[in-house]
Amino acid sequence: MATDEWSASLAGRRARWEVARLVNQVLEDGAHPARVSCGPGGFVVHSGTGRSVLADTATQLWSALLSLPGPPLHPQAVLDRSPQTPVAAAAAAAAARAAAKARTGEERKRS
Repeated sequence: MATDEWSASLAGRRARWEVARLVNQVLEDGAHPARVSCGPGGFVVHSGTGRSVLADTATQLWSALLSLPGPPLHPQAVLDRSPQTPVAAAAAAAAARAAAKARTGEERKRS
């Protein structure tokens, strides 16, 4: 099982459930067809076409979501409205890092 710097904050099922709820709110607000559920040790990303991807960490979760076709995701808008719990902070930080990494990858492809 992989870990990242947010794994300690998201170790419990309740914390993963809270992240899945926040992420699904982001997806719904953006009319994105994907959905996320929490599992015993991580997350399951369900694409709009029925494909599922397992993610052990918050970083993997956001990377999987950002790689799916669909409308652009704007997680910060929803996370800004959410109470700043350690779980929400971990979700926001992982989203920001994954988005920055995705942008950097796109820039490299163009050069």
